Amino acid sequence: MARIKRRRRVRCKLSCDIAQPGRRRAQGRVVTISEGGLAVMTDLPLEQGDPIQLSIRSGLGGKPITISAIVWNDRSASSPVAPTALRRLGCVVSQPPRSYLTLLDRLCPEAPRKEAVPIAVPRRRDAVSETVEADLPRSRDLQPPLKREPEETLPYFRIRMKQIGGPRTRILTLRARSASQAEELAHAELSGACGTSEVWGILHIARVANRR
Repeated sequence: MARIKRRRRVRCKLSCDIAQPGRRRAQGRVVTISEGGLAVMTDLPLEQGDPIQLSIRSGLGGKPITISAIVWNDRSASSPVAPTALRRLGCVVSQPPRSYLTLLDRLCPEAPRKEAVPIAVPRRRDAVSETVEADLPRSRDLQPPLKREPEETLPYFRIRMKQIGGPRTRILTLRARSASQAEELAHAELSGACGTSEVWGILHIARVANRR
C-alpha cells in the first residue's frame, strides 16, 4: 500500500484583496492556508463555484502574492451574541504559484523525518529449552483477545476530495472509527484507484447518518 502523505494546513491572519470580474474589489483576511486551498473571511456575497483572485500580503513587506481560486463552500461567521456580515469562504487553489508555497513553508515548515529505531529480534530457543519448558504448568486464566468493534456498527463519513494540481474532485462515503481514520482510508482508496502519481487533498469531511 502506498504511504499516505498528509497535506499541511496552518492557521494564520493575513490581509488580502479579493477581486472578481464585474464586481467590486474588497478586502479580506486569510485565516488558514494549505497546499490545496485556503479559507478567507470577507463580506462579499460569493457563491460556490465563483472564480476569484486574491492578493495576499505576507506581513514581511514586498510584493503581494497573487493567486487564482474557486469558492468551494460558505460558512457564515455571524453569531447570536455578535452578529456580523462576515463570511468564511473555503477556496480551492488548483495551481498554487511558487510564492504561495514559499509562504506555506515559512508558516508551517515540514517536520523532519524520524529515524527508524532498530528492533531487537528474539533469539530462537534450542530444543533443550523447549523440552524443559514443556513440563512447566501453564496458566488457566488466560484472558481472551480484545474484540474489535464490528465494521457494520461503525459510523459513515462523507469525504469530499480535490486533485492537487488538477481539476478533478471525488466524493467518498465509507465507514470509519473517526474522521482521521476516514481521511486515511479515503487517501488509500484513491491511491489504489488512481495511482500514486496523483495527489489528493481533503476539502470537507463530515459524519453522516447513512450511506445515501
